Amino acid sequence: MKYIKYIKEAFFVLIVIYMLLGMRENLTLINQLKYENERNRENLYQTNLVIEEMQKRWEDKLLGKSY
Repeated sequence: MKYIKYIKEAFFVLIVIYMLLGMRENLTLINQLKYENERNRENLYQTNLVIEEMQKRWEDKLLGKSY
């Protein structure tokens, strides 16, 4: 009976270790996704600035030609 108890406890320890490793991988993935999200946000902001500048130039050209 003692062997069954020790095997059972060893099994639970292995499960806990496996779950901790999975959690570590998930945290690494979450941090990577946060970094990519911030990078995408910055890229979108810069793209928005470029589009805004292009629209201003286009409007200036249209207004310049209409007068």
